[in-house]
Amino acid sequence: MSLDDVVICSPLRTPVGRFGGVFAGLTAASLAATVLRELAARNGLGEGDVDDVVLGQCYPNGEAPAIGRIAALDAGLGTGVPGLQVDRRCGSGLQAVLYACMQVATGAATTVVAGGVESMSQVEHYALGLRTGVRGDGTMLHDRLARARETAGGIHHPVPGGMLETAENVRREHDVDRLSQDAWALRSQQRAGAAMAGAGSPTRWSGSRRPPPARRPPAP
Repeated sequence: MSLDDVVICSPLRTPVGRFGGVFAGLTAASLAATVLRELAARNGLGEGDVDDVVLGQCYPNGEAPAIGRIAALDAGLGTGVPGLQVDRRCGSGLQAVLYACMQVATGAATTVVAGGVESMSQVEHYALGLRTGVRGDGTMLHDRLARARETAGGIHHPVPGGMLETAENVRREHDVDRLSQDAWALRSQQRAGAAMAGAGSPTRWSGSRRPPPARRPPAP
């Protein structure tokens, strides 16, 4: 089976605002639709020109379900354009791009809009059990931002401190220093460049065959 070439042809984004900053009043769907609208204008895309809209989002809610579809509709791409939402936590936007690449490579689509969108300032607080009524003194409101970080490990693999600390925990437990990380990144880039130039394929490393970390030079 031969795969079609995949080209990322028009990257576009909004500026990044801080938590509670200038974009705090804008929903994630509004931010996404703004980018899609400008993307369509720059590339002359109209109804029927886009096969799918795949957007990564970690904190979706009922205001914009399947946010790729909502953004496409609000951007005026037409009712015939499907869309979906992907959640792979911090890798959601990248995963959306990978899914889009696979669609194009396999011939399932020709033009796909993919990326990530989030408004942490707009993430809501919520309560459980209200549908059947609440008795007693009251109910607990959960902050979805904090709660999702704690529950990302499911029932059997809780994540103390949340997913944001996972990288630091892995670094500490496996003694991976910054120099080792930089060396790994450099090797990866060199191997990718060599593979694209036809000089060979990148080496695949398994978890048990991690290359030895580079050593820090002695302190002066």
